[in-house]
Amino acid sequence: MALKWLRDNLKHLKWVLWFVVIVFVLLVFVDWGTGRSGGTREGVAVQVGNYSVSEQEFLHQVRDAERRYQSLYGDQWSKVREQINLAQQTAQQIVQRQLLIDEARRAGLRVSDQELQAQIMSVPSFQRQGGAFVGRQMYERILRANQTSPEEFEHQLRGDLLIDKLRRTFEAGVVVSQAEIDREIRQQKETADFQMIRFSVDPFLSKVSADKEAVQKYYDQHKEDFHHPEERVLRYLLVDSNALRRLLPVDASEVAKYYEQHQDEFRQGEQAKASHILFRVDPGASAEERAKAKATAEAVAKMARSGTDFATLARKYSDDPGSKDKGGELGWFGRGQMVKVFEDAVFGAKPGQIVGPIESQFGYHIIKVEGFKAAHQRPLDEVKDQVRFKLLETRAAAEAEKRAHALEETLRSNPPKDDAGWQKIADENEAVNLNVTPPFGQGEVIPGIGENAALSKAVFQAKVGDLGDPIPTSRGWVIWQLKEIEPAGIPPLDEIKDKVAAKVVRQEGIKLARTAAEAAAASWAKTDNAERTAKEVQGTLVPVNGHRHGAPLPGLGPAPGLDKAVFASSAGAVLPPIVIGERNVVIAKVLRVTRLSKEEMAAAREATRKQMTDMRVNDLLTSILAERRRETVVSINSELIKRFAPKGQGGQGG
Repeated sequence: MALKWLRDNLKHLKWVLWFVVIVFVLLVFVDWGTGRSGGTREGVAVQVGNYSVSEQEFLHQVRDAERRYQSLYGDQWSKVREQINLAQQTAQQIVQRQLLIDEARRAGLRVSDQELQAQIMSVPSFQRQGGAFVGRQMYERILRANQTSPEEFEHQLRGDLLIDKLRRTFEAGVVVSQAEIDREIRQQKETADFQMIRFSVDPFLSKVSADKEAVQKYYDQHKEDFHHPEERVLRYLLVDSNALRRLLPVDASEVAKYYEQHQDEFRQGEQAKASHILFRVDPGASAEERAKAKATAEAVAKMARSGTDFATLARKYSDDPGSKDKGGELGWFGRGQMVKVFEDAVFGAKPGQIVGPIESQFGYHIIKVEGFKAAHQRPLDEVKDQVRFKLLETRAAAEAEKRAHALEETLRSNPPKDDAGWQKIADENEAVNLNVTPPFGQGEVIPGIGENAALSKAVFQAKVGDLGDPIPTSRGWVIWQLKEIEPAGIPPLDEIKDKVAAKVVRQEGIKLARTAAEAAAASWAKTDNAERTAKEVQGTLVPVNGHRHGAPLPGLGPAPGLDKAVFASSAGAVLPPIVIGERNVVIAKVLRVTRLSKEEMAAAREATRKQMTDMRVNDLLTSILAERRRETVVSINSELIKRFAPKGQGGQGG
């Protein structure tokens, strides 16, 4: 068992605890048993392969976990206790830890008696004032005081050291280049604010066409673009969860019961409504620049207090593109949604009061406090639709799974001979649809189903006609069959001429959109009026604040070309048109860019290298654990888990 004081003293083994918790969060591999009758032997709490943990030892670990939580949460522990299933957490941590130890042994790693002894003697709790070992008798007395024996303690410590060796073995094989490190530092620490005007290519498509000659020319020049690997076609029955939600009943009494049992879900904290005017100051601004911004803010605050319309002042002076056009309005917000200095200023004021200027990491704010809403319990009438949807969501998911397995039995006992047979089954079952996918390649998103690595792997190992196990998807449960295999190759033009023609039209549409965007960029640079420019060209104006390298953009997703251009520019620059994918062209004006100096980059490299190495090692270990978990028989005494589950989760709360 793991002693709290040992964990406090073995500083270089802290990663063991941290990693086990991370793996516990990411991997829910445990197949919960059905009590002793379902897997574990009498007196055994957890069985991982040949390794077992007795009920007595398990309960000791649960109590140890509870003591750690009590120390962490203090007086709040009694409230938090009902949210945490200590027994379930402990069981999962035992499983993950043992899988790591087994993997270390499989890799040929061992901990010698000398290494174990050296580690014990390095623990401050086992040292006299001068650093010498306290002696065997005192060592045993200390362990007994912590409710363990030398055998149990040394067994646990040997396991910790094994896991430490396993991790260091992986670390030795991980190489992170300086280019990768610098890219990660920039992604984490550099930010930019800008406005962009987005042009959709689609409206321009109606102005172009593709004749036979253009289609042939494009096909000849881009044949390899149409090469496809081996592809698969699935037919599948979808038990539609959305359709089931419309069919399944939920009584008003069930809604009321859920509401009564989950009051905390419907508590609305104190809220405030405010407007603000921001005078942005870059983090690297000089003292003179800060003083100038503050003086301007104070002058505008004086105007607001003297009666000048706050919304008018915000539209004229604010540097916050998200609220400027709305007169500085921020709407209703609760505590924890704004930076602390801003929140404290708002919640410490009275309705109608002008506050500021106050300084935050963004610059100086003048705030007009509009009003407050006290914390309150939202009434049942207000949330009954939300409760009903939540109940239906859970019920529909369970019902979809049940119906999917029933359909699987039908398909396996009496397989349909053709598409008509599959359609007949779909027609005879409520909320069931028959679908056939277009061809897709290995690793691609499965049309209509989405990303599912396990399903994709199973499909590409299947033979035509094979029936797969039911799987859950975002739309419901799916029962699939491999319908066709299409070999790799380049299809003849006759088979894909419509697809090629669409490419030609799209290419010409992009050219027209780019031309329009170039004119708009020139107009924007002259007038400095983003709203008017966007309106003139029927583009969409989108403010982007605090943007980081690689972050997705609203309505666009990741846009590396725009990222590169923004971070290479200076504040005030209007960027030339940038084509993003095949559907959008963007122009942008840079408002602010924060770049790191060479010295700042150098100072951050070592910590970032360690962080990236840790992440890659964790990815490797996570992948191995997933594989080992599939190979390892795990049994858990579910009756024991239920005994310690919080009352709201079906347990006795003991």
